[in-house]
Amino acid sequence: LQLLHDMAPGPLQPCHLQHRPFFPDTLRNTHLNPQQAAATALRILQHLFHTLSTNTTSHRWHTHPRHALLNRLQHHIQHLHECIPADAGLFKGPRNPLLTLNKYFRDIHLFLRNHNHSACAWDHVRLEA
Repeated sequence: LQLLHDMAPGPLQPCHLQHRPFFPDTLRNTHLNPQQAAATALRILQHLFHTLSTNTTSHRWHTHPRHALLNRLQHHIQHLHECIPADAGLFKGPRNPLLTLNKYFRDIHLFLRNHNHSACAWDHVRLEA
């Protein structure tokens, strides 16, 4: 959280963007076993890494804290990969939280594109992360 805070270039003026994606409530109230929780955390970290490592972010935030955050995310991604069996069928059925996460991050990318990757839109994504 501190690294995300340190990435910001400074306090931005309040901006009011429409159709902001918010983390799905259905994922907050889901009871997962430890392997399912690890798989869900892994997917979140992978999506965050992908989103924050794109070229469109490099000029928006301070370089050193951004790289420190990406390194930390990569470390945790590798650690979680080691904890989850490759052949584990962790989620079955229509209420797969990984599908909900995929949609959430797809909505974030659409949100950024719809707002031309503005500083305000990126700051919203940083705060959401």
